Amino acid sequence: MATTPVNININMPRTDMAFIKKLGKRMGWTVSEAISADNLYDPESGAYLNDETMQAIHDVESGNVKRCKDMNELLTLI
Repeated sequence: MATTPVNININMPRTDMAFIKKLGKRMGWTVSEAISADNLYDPESGAYLNDETMQAIHDVESGNVKRCKDMNELLTLI
């Protein structure tokens, strides 16, 4: 009986990849790893960065930021 392969995506800690690869090998699966550029992993917090954080990173990279001379100017912008 032939089975149809199914592609799945699982978000999990990188430390579990060795276990999943070992399990996949025993089951005859093909296991591959891909990290999306827009879903970066933060090793300090152990979490993936959310959309707002990614937008802030893109804003800084593209120069879409406002520099304030002091706290008063910053407060007027908020």
